[in-house]
Amino acid sequence: MDGIPGGDGQDSAHFMRHLVDHVPAMLAYWDRDLRCRFANRAYLAWFGADPDNMLGRHIADLLGPDLFALNEPHMRAALAGTPQEFERAIPGPDGVIRQSLAMYLPDVVDGDVMGFIAFVTDITALKRKEEALRRSEAALREAQRLGQIGSWQWELATGVVTWSEEMYHLFGRDPSDPLPPPADRAALYAPDSWQAIQVAVADALRTGDPYRLEVQYRHASGELRWMEARGEVIRDASGATVRLQGTALDVTPRRTNEAARVQLQVAEAASRNKSDLMSRVSHELRTPLNGILGFAQLLQARAEVDPVQRSWIEAILASGRHMLALVNDVLDISAAEAGRIELRREALDVGALLGETLQRARAAAAPAAITVIGPPEPVRPASAWGDPTRLRQVLDNLLSNAVKFTPPGGHVRLSVGAKGKSLVLSVSDTGTGMDATQQARLFMPFDRLGAERTRIPGTGLGLAVTKMLVDRMDGTITVRSEPGQGTTFTVTLPAGVS
Repeated sequence: MDGIPGGDGQDSAHFMRHLVDHVPAMLAYWDRDLRCRFANRAYLAWFGADPDNMLGRHIADLLGPDLFALNEPHMRAALAGTPQEFERAIPGPDGVIRQSLAMYLPDVVDGDVMGFIAFVTDITALKRKEEALRRSEAALREAQRLGQIGSWQWELATGVVTWSEEMYHLFGRDPSDPLPPPADRAALYAPDSWQAIQVAVADALRTGDPYRLEVQYRHASGELRWMEARGEVIRDASGATVRLQGTALDVTPRRTNEAARVQLQVAEAASRNKSDLMSRVSHELRTPLNGILGFAQLLQARAEVDPVQRSWIEAILASGRHMLALVNDVLDISAAEAGRIELRREALDVGALLGETLQRARAAAAPAAITVIGPPEPVRPASAWGDPTRLRQVLDNLLSNAVKFTPPGGHVRLSVGAKGKSLVLSVSDTGTGMDATQQARLFMPFDRLGAERTRIPGTGLGLAVTKMLVDRMDGTITVRSEPGQGTTFTVTLPAGVS
């Protein structure tokens, strides 16, 4: 015991006791009968034991039956000469659970185990920090998963690159797999994107400035996607760069939406330009057409016109009226696309409106001996609210279309009814009908569904205008048709029927 203050045995024992009592770790000695022969102050305080009653006390009495049963296998192993190390949660005298790291070290004398030294460390604070770190890492992983944000680090001294779990997921790779070797990482990106990353990294290392760029990367499926790549340098206390770290965020949906938005803006601009052009041209055509029709009507009224000349005048009038109808349809489509169609809301006499419409349809159907049938009298519902001009235009278009596609001797029927407060109008015919492909193209402007190869007149605008007007009136239009079985159009309008 040379060097110990005091020199003699009694002073040495006092010094050793003083020393171990001030060690923060817990120390105790248990003999082969599991009775205490020594315990320092920290050990006594941990268990709340009385120093005067500790010597000779059995360990089972100190630990209690449950904890003794847990620890006894380690005690027996230590008494058999095998050192033990384990962690245990131990309730203190105040009932608070504390975490401990225990070591049982056999005391071997001349080959015999005389007992064991219990060396116990309170690791409660360490465990709390570990748990806080675990939760923090779990929260970070969850945040990265929810945000689809991966992170990475590159240790410059070792060249070691690490990816977060979400970084693997971003590339569609298994986090348990090793990273591709440096020579293969270029294949993870589009060639120009990899070059941009190399330049950004080199600039960051040279200047210390962070970088942010959007690049294309290759998913494990082979699909090229977009990511926002960020990086920054980390320096030590001396200012030397020791690490490069950064994040990667998948921005494919945003890039896709941006591309779609640009395409939509281009398409909308083209549509507006087309509508403006059609509107201007149509307005320019309407003035001379009105002049042609006016002068043709004046010529038609002259008594001295001979039959041949009269037929010419009638051809001019028919062609002019057809052209004027086309111009009006084009103007309606342009106005609808530009949102310039104005609707009035006034009381409608449903019976009178249908009567006027049926009169015009019957006049057009008479040359082909087509029967146009109206609803029974009195018409129900008798009144509603809406724009009479636009509703009349819808019915004229549907009835005109039905008459054109119904063979001579056929039937066209106009029906009216109510569904709640909505006005329901149906136009059915015994015409040629349509297949599913034709129905899908039914309301496309200028698409005549093959009728342009027949002698049936038309421009392909009537139904397109009808659909736009019905939509503008917050209504719906549906069609039911089969080849050779005729067609039925049904228009439902929120007209406040009464």
